[in-house]
Amino acid sequence: MSTSEVLPPVNLGLTIGAALIGLVLSAVLFGVTVLQTWIYYHEYPNDWAMYRYSVGILWIMDALHLSLTIHAVYHYLVNSFGQFLALDVVVWSFKVQIAINVVIIVGVQSLYAVRLWKLGRHFHKFLPWLVIVVVAGGTAIGILLAYEVCQISTFSGLQDIAWAVDAAFASATAIDFVISGAMCYYLQKTRRKADFSSTNSKIFVLMRFVLISGLATSACSTVALITFVTLPTTLVFLGVEFLLTKLYVNSFLAMLNARKRISGSGGTEVSSSRSDAARTSKVLRLNTGISPMEGGSSKNFIPLSELSAGSPRTEPSHWHDPEEARKVGFMA
Repeated sequence: MSTSEVLPPVNLGLTIGAALIGLVLSAVLFGVTVLQTWIYYHEYPNDWAMYRYSVGILWIMDALHLSLTIHAVYHYLVNSFGQFLALDVVVWSFKVQIAINVVIIVGVQSLYAVRLWKLGRHFHKFLPWLVIVVVAGGTAIGILLAYEVCQISTFSGLQDIAWAVDAAFASATAIDFVISGAMCYYLQKTRRKADFSSTNSKIFVLMRFVLISGLATSACSTVALITFVTLPTTLVFLGVEFLLTKLYVNSFLAMLNARKRISGSGGTEVSSSRSDAARTSKVLRLNTGISPMEGGSSKNFIPLSELSAGSPRTEPSHWHDPEEARKVGFMA
């Protein structure tokens, strides 16, 4: 009996070929991650410790994810060359990279949730709590996916846990929409209540960043979900999945690194308004509808850094009243 009569037809282009293309593109995006990480530590050496440590951890995890991806693709292209049956066997590095994928995505979404919590306290906390709940739900689904993937031994077995894969991609997309929508909602409220036109231009730029970042990651998750559902016997979804962590990390780094450029925008106002723009480059004064504290002002002050994922500890010298600084979260 010939080999062709025993083995089912294998489309290498839609299996290991798709994974190889995803690996190449993810390596390119990792190069962007390295550049953005260097820019961050060079431009913000005294940033909030939570962000400094988070960026370093995300970079390490992203590098580990790429290394595991390279190992998996190398295993199928080199170690298993010519062994078509071996292409269906799930190598250990594939299982581990799924777990790393979950950690990175949950980590970035949690950092956005922290930012929303800080911004939401100037208005109301319903949306921040909603984001925390959906991120927690996504975390549970991600952990479940990683566990289910560890239990399978062949790619054919992915169809047995299709519900977990579908839920993971769908939840990632939904969470991205919730986070982007909540951020834009708060930014729009801030824009309406801001006292200066230069502030509005900064907030508009922030809204564009949020929308672009959210659309990039949610679009990648959606494409991965569609390809997994419509092309169940291929690995096209895997090539897309390789890109997902890189997009999450780069979108977060882009938000961090854009702060100085955003703070410097809107500086072309007439001379009479330049002093106002300068004052608001660090702090936004607006009426958020929150009752003033006893002896306080009827206005509320929100650091621009709180809107652009900045540090709550990088601007204390701009505050003359420690109590006012404590109100907006600069001081513990």
